[in-house]
Amino acid sequence: MSVLKRVPFVILLGGLSLSFCGAVSAVAEETDEITHDQSVFLFGGGMTDGDMAESANPFGVGYEGHPLFGIGYQMFPYEIGAVKLGVEAGIAGRFGGNANAEIWGGVVGRYEGIEIANTVRIVPSFTFGLSHVTKTMNGRERKNEEERNGNAGTLFYLGPEISFSTVSRPDVELFWRLHHRSGAWGTLGDMHGGSNANVVGVRYKF
Repeated sequence: MSVLKRVPFVILLGGLSLSFCGAVSAVAEETDEITHDQSVFLFGGGMTDGDMAESANPFGVGYEGHPLFGIGYQMFPYEIGAVKLGVEAGIAGRFGGNANAEIWGGVVGRYEGIEIANTVRIVPSFTFGLSHVTKTMNGRERKNEEERNGNAGTLFYLGPEISFSTVSRPDVELFWRLHHRSGAWGTLGDMHGGSNANVVGVRYKF
């Protein structure tokens, strides 16, 4: 994809980023009491051979035999009602053949307003940022790279997630996440798709 074709997407991405920063700054100015919720999490799962939409069904997509294990950290300095806004960073190992490492970081939002029978809490969240791998993984990621004659080393990171906890112990969560890397229609690395993994994990909030 040519540079000119990427310009509208880059402008849109920049505008969204500035809007997010502006919203966070506004909340910081208007909120007297700012929370500093933090958490650490561990997860494990497998890389899939489907695209993002196909991989969103963890029981219907095929798997490549490449396990993925990671650890991450989150901090949420701002909140608007039941919505928390913060940042995330993590590191993971990708195995099964040409083992390699991944690091990622980005902004994250959580909605903490769902409770069932005053017993179970369900928290959807979404992480958006950048991901870098030390080596392209054999399988779908390498195939996508070769088809585009691109570079899957550094791509965008998307992490839609659903977590579960009890009302009595909101500090411990179990979660499912779609661990997605993408070039966003050729914006990064001349890549369209990148790779996907379904992971499950546990999070401790403090």
